[in-house]
Amino acid sequence: MQDTPISSYAEAGVDLDLAQRAKAGLSSAVASTATPLTLDAFGAFGGVIRLPADIPDPAIVASIDGVGTKLHLAIEMDRAADAGRDLVNHCLNDVAVQNARPIAFLDYVAADRLDPEVLTSLVQGMASACRDAGVSIVGGETALMPDTYAPGRYDAVGAVIGVASAAHLPDPTTVSVGDVCIGLPSSGPHTNGYSLARELLTVHDRETPIGDQTIEDALLAPHRSYLAEFSAAFAVPGTRVAAHITGGGIAENLERVLPHSVTALIDTTSWPQPPIFEAIADGLDVSPAEMFRVFNMGVGAILVASPDAAARLLDELPHALRVGTMAARRQSPVELTPTP
Repeated sequence: MQDTPISSYAEAGVDLDLAQRAKAGLSSAVASTATPLTLDAFGAFGGVIRLPADIPDPAIVASIDGVGTKLHLAIEMDRAADAGRDLVNHCLNDVAVQNARPIAFLDYVAADRLDPEVLTSLVQGMASACRDAGVSIVGGETALMPDTYAPGRYDAVGAVIGVASAAHLPDPTTVSVGDVCIGLPSSGPHTNGYSLARELLTVHDRETPIGDQTIEDALLAPHRSYLAEFSAAFAVPGTRVAAHITGGGIAENLERVLPHSVTALIDTTSWPQPPIFEAIADGLDVSPAEMFRVFNMGVGAILVASPDAAARLLDELPHALRVGTMAARRQSPVELTPTP
């Protein structure tokens, strides 16, 4: 006797009616991000957006990323909108460090099943960050994959498209001895190091105070967007390059934008570290060297500029700090002093 066949896609784990209901509430959030460059095509097979007319010799700059295991915290603590904002801001920074103007964002959300309220909250968070940046959501995809994701879990990926003038892309070869490193403060771990950082909740309750926050709020502090700071900095002659400090910390990310002729000497005592980093180091017995390798340690981005340009940037950019200088190349491209 044959087994009774599965009679519908829903019984196989993919409820198309639920998926349609989940998507139904997204159109207003997406529409709220429209800009003069947007060609309305919600629900089309591909998003369409005009290129800005005021950027000479335009070059497309694109980046794609996720928020890593920080997403687990957002799921467990019912803060999907925060994850949506983090996703956008991380991607915006990766394009803006290349002196590009972000113009469009796309998202991909996959889950075992789609909770309409969670999906709506997630996309509303994305839309909020996109509106703040003047970026249009031009497309997205939702995927039901019950054999891939555990019940109640989902993943989110974002892609951003920016436009830069090819002649004004940052050039690492312009960095020279005597140039100044300017740090832009982070709000905490941003979206990196959470496979370690989440372990803090095994030794502390989520409501445990840390500084003027709870551990929950400190761990879920938003990934800052530095779009305005990068745009202002690259308008100042003498600004050389910029680095978004993500996984790998200061050393690995700053190295990506330096020529082989210099070493960045970073003074790790020159900025205050958010209390969450001390809590992670003490609570989980993590060495200083490992902390600096995994986390941004309070500096979410670094600009490199000539001394004259640096003086102007330090005066004009809120909260910017001088964190180091460029010396002739030593053994390593980036040296953290004192050594963690």
